Amino acid sequence: MTRFNKERLQIPDLHITAAVSALTYAIRCEAFKMSLSKTSLKSVTDLLTRAEKYINMEETLTPRKDVLPLLRPDNKRPRETNQRDDNPRVKQRQNPRPKTFAPLNTSRSNILMEIKDLKELKWPPRMPSLPKNRDRTKYCDFHRDHGHTTERCLALKQQIEVHIRRGCGSEPPTTGTIDVIIGGTASGGDTNNGRKKYAKQLLVSSNTDLAHTEYITFESKDLEGISFPHDDALVISAIIANFEVKRILVDNGSAANVLSHEALVQMGISVKQLKPVKTHLQGFGGGVITPEGIVELPMTLGSEGRLVTHIVTFEVVRTPMAYNAILGRPLLNKIRAVISTFHLAMKFPTYSGVGVVRGSQTMARQCYVNSVRKIKGRRHAAYRARARA
Repeated sequence: MTRFNKERLQIPDLHITAAVSALTYAIRCEAFKMSLSKTSLKSVTDLLTRAEKYINMEETLTPRKDVLPLLRPDNKRPRETNQRDDNPRVKQRQNPRPKTFAPLNTSRSNILMEIKDLKELKWPPRMPSLPKNRDRTKYCDFHRDHGHTTERCLALKQQIEVHIRRGCGSEPPTTGTIDVIIGGTASGGDTNNGRKKYAKQLLVSSNTDLAHTEYITFESKDLEGISFPHDDALVISAIIANFEVKRILVDNGSAANVLSHEALVQMGISVKQLKPVKTHLQGFGGGVITPEGIVELPMTLGSEGRLVTHIVTFEVVRTPMAYNAILGRPLLNKIRAVISTFHLAMKFPTYSGVGVVRGSQTMARQCYVNSVRKIKGRRHAAYRARARA
């Protein structure tokens, strides 16, 4: 059952039928198999509860072996060496357990799924209390037993805190950053003086500005409908200038909001309406391009009454790209968006609660294929040009 629990944690939204089938195939207890075949179960928690009953029954019927050391004929225990007397009776912990915990931006169940395979993670022993004295309605994935929930598990809290303070994993040094969009008019405008002033400026937001910031979290239900494993980008749809625009890449590595010239033409907006801009953009294929100009368009994100609408400044570019638009930090920070590429979703506060925009894996993969094709096309064109030269 311990091995079964570790394996099931790796499968999001495990269906009860698949769990029962796998457990029935692997389990050795015939009575438990018979029970599973007779009565249907509604959830994995019910399955674990029933397994715990048969485990307790097996332990009750199987007598424990006496593991105490044998005594001398004179019924006296052998005296230990004098080295024991030289050592202090109370040994101080080398790694004291943390009593305060850092705030988290996701549930402890999700964190457990991420760190469950780390060698540094210390799985706890079975709980010492009697099974009959525990709350059977609560289950802990970390202890793999009933009595309390995963979110309230003190042992898990301490393990997560230890990993946070230790800093799990290490990253190799990098030589540089590739394919992030830098430049644009967002950071200081379109003049050198404006950008220098922005670089020296450190604004401190007042508490009033942040008073209405809501807690934003991502839960297991946010994973519904997502195909795993995936390495997809967050590609969404939104309303721009009263047009439903698809294939919009959400990229917090971009310093500009970008709109393709092709999308601008399909909206019926003339190039003459663009404001001229001198600042270059860098990151498209590693090169530097000059935008056709900038345009301010209304954009609406969200659904079901939890919407945000802002006037967004887009840098219009005439270059082959798989996306109609790219949303960068200027907009994401403005709407206080929180992004999870794992959940393929973006959330942000609204006056009616937390709004959410979910990505499309189909669009993301189509854009990826188109990007690869365009890269290969540019390479072939370069080869042909060199050959003609």
